[in-house]
Amino acid sequence: MKKVLEQKVVEAVQNVYGVVLDEVLVEHPDNSKYGDFSTNVSLTLKGKVDQSPMEIAKKLCYELQSFDLYKYVEHKKIKYFESIDFVSPGFINFKLSQDWLKSVPFDISSNPHSYGSSKIGDKKTVLLEYSQPNPNKPLHIGHSRNNFLGSSLANIFDFLGYNVIRANYMNDWGIHICKSMLMYKKYHFGEIFNMKPDHFVGRLYTEYGRREINDPNLKEEVGEMFRKLELGDAETVDLWKKITHWVYEGWKETYDNEGVIFDIWFYQNEYRKSGKDVVNKAVTDGIAEKDSSGAIIAKLKDKYGIPDKVLLRADGTSVYATQDIQLAKDGYDKYKFDKRFYIVDYRQNDYFKQVFLIAKALGYSWADRLYHISYGTVELPEGKMSSREGLVVNADEVFTKLVEFEKDEIKGKVDNFEDTARKVALAAYRFGMLKVSPKQNIVFDYDKVTKYEGNTGPYLMYTHSRASSVLGKAGFMEDLIGDYSSEDVSLESSEKDLLRVVYKFPEVVEEAGEHLAPNLIANFALELAQTFNTFYGNVSILSTADRNQKLFRLHLVSSVAHVIENALNLLGIQTVSKM
Repeated sequence: MKKVLEQKVVEAVQNVYGVVLDEVLVEHPDNSKYGDFSTNVSLTLKGKVDQSPMEIAKKLCYELQSFDLYKYVEHKKIKYFESIDFVSPGFINFKLSQDWLKSVPFDISSNPHSYGSSKIGDKKTVLLEYSQPNPNKPLHIGHSRNNFLGSSLANIFDFLGYNVIRANYMNDWGIHICKSMLMYKKYHFGEIFNMKPDHFVGRLYTEYGRREINDPNLKEEVGEMFRKLELGDAETVDLWKKITHWVYEGWKETYDNEGVIFDIWFYQNEYRKSGKDVVNKAVTDGIAEKDSSGAIIAKLKDKYGIPDKVLLRADGTSVYATQDIQLAKDGYDKYKFDKRFYIVDYRQNDYFKQVFLIAKALGYSWADRLYHISYGTVELPEGKMSSREGLVVNADEVFTKLVEFEKDEIKGKVDNFEDTARKVALAAYRFGMLKVSPKQNIVFDYDKVTKYEGNTGPYLMYTHSRASSVLGKAGFMEDLIGDYSSEDVSLESSEKDLLRVVYKFPEVVEEAGEHLAPNLIANFALELAQTFNTFYGNVSILSTADRNQKLFRLHLVSSVAHVIENALNLLGIQTVSKM
């Protein structure tokens, strides 16, 4: 509806004034008394048209009223708007007709599981790289935020018709891995451990941090181990494979619990010697030069105002930037992506600016297709996390605690007890991370994500379950949509309020994709749930005497259930029929 209206406003401006606009702003007024849509196009035309905004609004309003704005439902012509008016200082307001509002459940029931989807992606390819952990410890809640953001955006892009590639990049080469390897070799070799393997490796990494404080020789030992690894020493390589395998084995369970999947995996070790062609081209093109130590430096400060960047160390080994450029090049050659997104927290903002500028300076045509999705960190109530110091909340412990909490809440209330508890726990975890803007930092707090009232995943699941329960009691079937007439149905205020939320879902999905913001869908789902619960408390559904009224309300309840389910699915949350 919003897109149709934007097009019609552009058409009206051209018809009346001969002015061609690329786009216009159409919004939902904060106060519903001003209608369902509003545009300030008359104010923006000031200076282009020699008339007052009110005069412009008046003429455009008359032009829009002359348009035959309608759709067909079951061969019946449905008028879009009840009124199109103009108000001071020059706004044009549109109020949807009751017939159009009553047609919304019909639209949803015709294809409920795809309602809100579109073909805006037109099979364009987007590659999202997320998670990107270091395989020397278990995933913590900071990784979970990354996982949830990346997987949700992948769902949204897929729903919008894009060809989506979900990628994970393993930082599996470097001193950080050798720290865990050294602790295992010196103090725990052959030890049988009774815990998830990634947790065991994480303890080794933390142990190194503790021991290094009192044993400065460890720094030299771990450096020597990394040199052996770089040289391909068989014993060291075998130990590296053992340690990283343990971590990957443990991560698989974590990813499964979090509902996170990937289509492709990249490994840093496979790119550690790559990128030499990139470096040579940078030198030839005058983008980079060798310094006195022998390192190759990309000169960025004078031209772009950001720090210079090392592309090749003095010892001839490549760095992350070189590897990332080569990885992007290989990815484009293979997948021909239209956009590639790197989901990494805000502390790498400058790094990605450097990488993208270097790729562009090298003349790569795909450089303008690279985007960094920056997000805030996750902190504990007592402060920032530190893997080195062991001050983390790991993702497995969070999920386990949430599952146990939900088991206590639903005990004796459902048959599929274990499955329901896990789904509600994941809803609490995911929604708690996704309900805020990615730009904001999060302080992790169990109490704020597990409540069954307020802005939480369990509240949304409960609302969906409530709607499903109403439909179950009524023996409702979707195909009854054609078995009643809504012509004589008169909408009560709470029904209008509910319909005015439901129909916005498709535009919210597109906006979430455009702004890379799953929180928009989370906030929409919350608004819909709250509005539905008000409707549920105010309106009789099952005991309504009038058959048409009852069937209409059941279809409205069904529409709400489908839209909440679709919204939650985009956030990576599965619904349950009973809670």
